Amino acid sequence: MDINSAINEIAGLVIHPFLYVFHSGQRIYFLYLVAAIVMAFAVYVAAKRKKDNDAQSFFSFCFPKEIYTHPSSILDYKFFFINRIAFALFLGTLVLSSTMVSAAVQSVLGSLFVAPGNDALIPIALAGVVLTLTVLLAQDFGIFFAHYLLHKVPLLWEFHKVHHSAQALTPMTVYRMHPVDDILTGTLSGVLMGVVYGVFAFAFSDAAQEIKILHLNAVVFVFYLAGYNLRHTHIWLPLKGIWGKIFISPAHHQLHHSSELRHADKNMGFIFGIWDWMFGTLYIPERKEDFRLGLHDNEDREFDSIAALYFLPFRKAIERVRRPVLDAQT
Repeated sequence: MDINSAINEIAGLVIHPFLYVFHSGQRIYFLYLVAAIVMAFAVYVAAKRKKDNDAQSFFSFCFPKEIYTHPSSILDYKFFFINRIAFALFLGTLVLSSTMVSAAVQSVLGSLFVAPGNDALIPIALAGVVLTLTVLLAQDFGIFFAHYLLHKVPLLWEFHKVHHSAQALTPMTVYRMHPVDDILTGTLSGVLMGVVYGVFAFAFSDAAQEIKILHLNAVVFVFYLAGYNLRHTHIWLPLKGIWGKIFISPAHHQLHHSSELRHADKNMGFIFGIWDWMFGTLYIPERKEDFRLGLHDNEDREFDSIAALYFLPFRKAIERVRRPVLDAQT
């Protein structure tokens, strides 16, 4: 690669984060943000009717200055651009993608078995529906289980603290993730999705096609439109009863960011609440609760710079490893 090509490639990587709002695969795609604002307006109107915010404008209700200009939010904005560029440049290749796993699974199955005919199992049209739903479940469980490990494995928790150190929530907080988080989550979900893709490609000779909207799994696309971006905001939108057991609402996830011990390690799901129910980590928000955002014992105050977001987890992880050794020597 010549110098001009290298410069153009790096320039493209630098510009890319600014284009996320035009990319349907990104969670801050403009349609998802618009849908979230519409749902926020519905919450605002409901609060108006209850006289909960009689003198407040919708803009100040939806975008309070004290949240969007909070030092934690400003750090989120900076970290977003730096981390997205760094991940694309240096770390993205560490993620085991679904495409690689799918090709491997298809190859292994092809060497062991004779592929059935396209119509031998179920009609192709139905296979596409089953593939869409199965990939969705594989992706969702992969994200949940990675999240579960990040909370339950002490060394991994040190890296996940970066996300939970946010003292204010905005849609940009979703990108406040340490690269270790991204690599683990991307690999686990990628492997599970790749297995599903590989099995279906073998069974249906690539004839079964996932149903997509704007190049994204159709169900995930609808989920992002259904107020996804409200989960990293102050706007309380819960699901209760049976719906609160099936789906993770914005309120579910806001409680997940609470520093209160009663909310610790709760609601780790992405789309579905069934995994939390199965693992005993589901906390359904029956009423609006008051809680402080961030880490327990004000540990979030240590994560006050870009350098701290990147390197403090490594220092704390090393201390965790060394502590038992030092205790054994004394």
